[in-house]
Amino acid sequence: MFLKNCWYVAAQASELGRELTQRWITGEPVVLFRSEAGKPVALEDRCPHRSASLSKGTLIGDAVQCGYHGMTFDCAGSCVRIPGQEQIPAAMKARSYPVVQKWHWVWIWMGDPAKADEALIPDLRYNDTPGWTVTGGVLKVQANYQLLTDNLLDLTHETFVHTKTIGNAAVAETPMESNVEGNEVHVQRVMRNTPPPPLFKRVRNLTGNIDRWQIIRFQPPSSVSIDARGFPTGTEDAEQGLRWFSINSITPIDERSSNYYWTITRCFALDDQEITDLVHKQILATFLEDKEVLEAQQRLIETDDRKKIEVSVKADFGSIHARRVVQRLIAQENQGSAA
Repeated sequence: MFLKNCWYVAAQASELGRELTQRWITGEPVVLFRSEAGKPVALEDRCPHRSASLSKGTLIGDAVQCGYHGMTFDCAGSCVRIPGQEQIPAAMKARSYPVVQKWHWVWIWMGDPAKADEALIPDLRYNDTPGWTVTGGVLKVQANYQLLTDNLLDLTHETFVHTKTIGNAAVAETPMESNVEGNEVHVQRVMRNTPPPPLFKRVRNLTGNIDRWQIIRFQPPSSVSIDARGFPTGTEDAEQGLRWFSINSITPIDERSSNYYWTITRCFALDDQEITDLVHKQILATFLEDKEVLEAQQRLIETDDRKKIEVSVKADFGSIHARRVVQRLIAQENQGSAA
């Protein structure tokens, strides 16, 4: 169902503190918090005693006390106290998950801890690169996570869904170039001498036509970065134009819902808070438009019992191949588990 030996975003770094926070990730409940030293910690949010939710308990120093019967677990999930009992059974242990804070997000490895490798965290460096400024957030979307990656890999919909912000006719009418490199899928659309979309005009005061790029990179299981550029036609002058990355990582809550972590990071007007606020507000409005479309799509998929085969077009190359990459990795993972 889900790839487990990989990294998913568990939370924005700013969300975690000295409180117990519950997240459902790939159908599993997780309790998150920071140790007294500030390190992120993740445990299964089920007490091994009677499956009570540890996130409803109490954080005492660096240990979680279950709010039901008082069993207490350290950051590694080991039980350190049972009220009224000195002997602690070896099986009284909560599962712990590898977690790493990187690129402004806290990442969690849901699979075999022995295979957790920080080098496998998707390369989203522009979230944390000097000379760039970032804004972002998280949305809960009642749709399967792959519907969200589909949406990001084919931006044709901008023409029809996002007319008030980043869409215009040029997006749908310009063919894409696509290719697969190992486990990554790359999609590129270059629009020459085209009118700027409304948000580009507002952010950079662009009046004449522009050359516009959308350079998309999918990294499994569900991270998509979009290098978006718009420069006055015939130039690549960052002082006159616009360049930002739309960085997106989708974490499946379960089969039918997802947490959508997003940022916009730009390399111009770094200290202009008005532009930051404008970009944040407008991009959030754009993603809320996506949310409405995707949630309706999810409902129609769930209620269609005809098993009708979808009809694909050229623009679906990226989403089709991203799904194939994930399917192949899941099959390899399952074969390894069986062996």
